[in-house]
Amino acid sequence: MEIADKINLFKTLNSYNTLRADDLYDVLKKCDSLKINYYDYMTTTPISCDEELCRLPTADYDLCCALLTMLLREDHFSNGSFDRRLHCGQIKPVIERIIYLLSETHNEK
Repeated sequence: MEIADKINLFKTLNSYNTLRADDLYDVLKKCDSLKINYYDYMTTTPISCDEELCRLPTADYDLCCALLTMLLREDHFSNGSFDRRLHCGQIKPVIERIIYLLSETHNEK
């Protein structure tokens, strides 16, 4: 998939008034960016989602995708956590960082 296509998918996702975990999963899957091995990107053991999210300002594309996968997995084990994190404003900044990183890469070409 082209970088421009990924940017458009994430921008569309970011524009949703009500973002669902399934929508995020679908976009990560379409972009081949779902990090099944997300725990390899984490620095805390056991994984602390809050601490890992603090790494966002310096995160690269792969780490951002791993963070989103981590949040999807958290929701799987703790149903409703995705909606709580979305309401607290912890999901969209990761998506916005992905859009920023992809746009930088796209503009370099």
